[in-house]
Amino acid sequence: MPTWRNTLPPRGQNAGYSLHRTPAPGSIAGIITCDDILVCDTHFWHGRTLPCERIVNEQGKTIDDTPCQACREKTAWRTHVYVSAFCPKKREHFIFECTAIAAKPLEEYRQATGTLRGCIIDACRPKCGKNSAVSIHTRPANLAAIALPNPPDLTAALAIIWRLPRNAIDTDQKPGRAPKLRTTADRLTAMREQPDNAADPPTIGEVLGNNGQKQTPVTTP
Repeated sequence: MPTWRNTLPPRGQNAGYSLHRTPAPGSIAGIITCDDILVCDTHFWHGRTLPCERIVNEQGKTIDDTPCQACREKTAWRTHVYVSAFCPKKREHFIFECTAIAAKPLEEYRQATGTLRGCIIDACRPKCGKNSAVSIHTRPANLAAIALPNPPDLTAALAIIWRLPRNAIDTDQKPGRAPKLRTTADRLTAMREQPDNAADPPTIGEVLGNNGQKQTPVTTP
C-alpha cells in the first residue's frame, strides 16, 4: 500500500541533477549558480560518455596516456565544460554541458566580472543541426529579483551521472568549485587501489542534499 502524506519533501533532499546539452532545434536558458567553469576531457566509449584518465600538464598537454584504456584503444577525446544553472520558469537546477569552443563567452564573462554566478546564459545551435556549433550569449541577472540556489558540487554530481567510484569524488573542495589539488586522472586512478566494495557508485543521498551541498557524514559514538 502507498504511504500518503500532506507535506512535500525538504528541498534538495536526495535530488540529483540532470545533464542538459543545447538542443537542435530550440535553445536552453538558465542562470549560472556556480562560480567558475569545470573542464574535463571525455571519451564516448562503449556507448557512453566517460572522463579521460590520461595524465596532462597545466596546459592540457598529454604527459602519459597509459592510465586511460580509451586512449590506449585510440578513442578520440574531446574537451567539455560544465556549469550548474537554474531555470526560474521550471524551477529546475541542472548541469549544462558544452564544448570548450562554445564556452569561450563563459570564460570571458568570468574574467570580466570575477564570477559566473548570476550570469544568464542563452544557448542555441544557429544551424539547427544536432551536432552543429553552439552559440552562447551571456548577460547579468537581476539577483535582487531572484534567490539563486546554492551551487552543487559539480564533480560529485558528475561522478553520479558517470557512475564513477566513490573515491573519484573529492571530499575537501568547496561546492561549485573545480578541484585544485587532484587531477581527474589522480581521482580515477585511485579507485584501482580500493577493494571491490569501495568501488560502487555513491547513492544520491550519500552525496547530495541541502539544496545541492555535499552532506557531511554523521557518526555516533
